[in-house]
Amino acid sequence: MTRKDIIDTERKTPAENARTFLLMLCVGFTIVMTTCLIFGTIFADESARQGINYCWSILGVCAIAAALQFVFFTPTLIRRLAYPVRLLLFGSCLYAVLATLAVIMSWFPTDMVGAWASFTVTYLVMLAGATAFFSFKARREYRNLNEKLAGYDRENVQP
Repeated sequence: MTRKDIIDTERKTPAENARTFLLMLCVGFTIVMTTCLIFGTIFADESARQGINYCWSILGVCAIAAALQFVFFTPTLIRRLAYPVRLLLFGSCLYAVLATLAVIMSWFPTDMVGAWASFTVTYLVMLAGATAFFSFKARREYRNLNEKLAGYDRENVQP
């Protein structure tokens, strides 16, 4: 007899397996890259230093972006704030971080207006794309949860 109220940890959907695989891939890649960056920083010659520093800056941006996501998109620090305001604050803070690192790390010629315009437009397009993707995902999850809740209510509500 199989009980429906117990989660079977041995059975996972293909999507759950894919998420687990991607998470393990990302964690493994990050560990290997960080280890390589440490050894590269210690042992690499001067010709490789700029590339290593670029990689450190990218790792730093990823860590800061994750911290900003934690601050602005979880209720841990900010409880009741409309999503558009959260998005505006997150986007502004991340842009400030990226712009600062672009200047410090010389990601592109910062004295050229066209380079700044391209950087800004690229950032805004990527932010809009990520926002659209996560908004779509959230709407789909809300719809699925509401459908399951409605089904539960139909099955368990006594007339």
